[in-house]
Amino acid sequence: MSKTISKLNKLNNPASFIQVNTIKGFKYVDRAGEIVNSYHRKNLPPQFSMALNGLDIIKPVDKIEQLKITPETFWMKSEEVDSLDMFSSIFKKELEKVLKILEVEEVSRIGWRNYFIYEFADESAQKEYLKKFTVIDATNPIMVRLEIKTGKDFSANLILRPVIKNNTEKTPGVLFDIDLFKNGDTKVEEVYSILRVFQKYLGDENGFLDLINKTFK
Repeated sequence: MSKTISKLNKLNNPASFIQVNTIKGFKYVDRAGEIVNSYHRKNLPPQFSMALNGLDIIKPVDKIEQLKITPETFWMKSEEVDSLDMFSSIFKKELEKVLKILEVEEVSRIGWRNYFIYEFADESAQKEYLKKFTVIDATNPIMVRLEIKTGKDFSANLILRPVIKNNTEKTPGVLFDIDLFKNGDTKVEEVYSILRVFQKYLGDENGFLDLINKTFK
């Protein structure tokens, strides 16, 4: 049987988010200014907001839309993602830099969330796809939430939503909101290898791709 989606790059990836939950990250309170200093460009500070409960930096480096640091989390967002590999590599670099300043050596949770969009030829094709998720007559699903059995040592949740592209044609589609996460104490230097495992699952024809292809049957 042919697959509707043969490769991950057949889907539009409008946003990607990675977060780790830090252990003993409360030196943020003392060192937030040092973090901001590390993101100066040509002796100019980045656009940021700072409070005791967290630091928010807009466009801290190229390809990154937003960075948030709190005493308990490190979170980064990219929009219109060029590649997951690029995003995870940038995340690794910035994570290690900031957590070195905070003297954080371990994290308790690693999560990577992605938006993927599949576009339909027309509205009738979108409605036909969504019909399988309708369990009550005269209703339309606006969100479907699924807990994924990955068969791996990490967990995942998937949310499906109908969407309409903000273009002249108002192209209909479905948003796959996939959240992969791993709980448990992990050394900072091991985070990147876990992100690579997540990335492999997303592009695996027996992993995430198989799952979303089954929704088209």
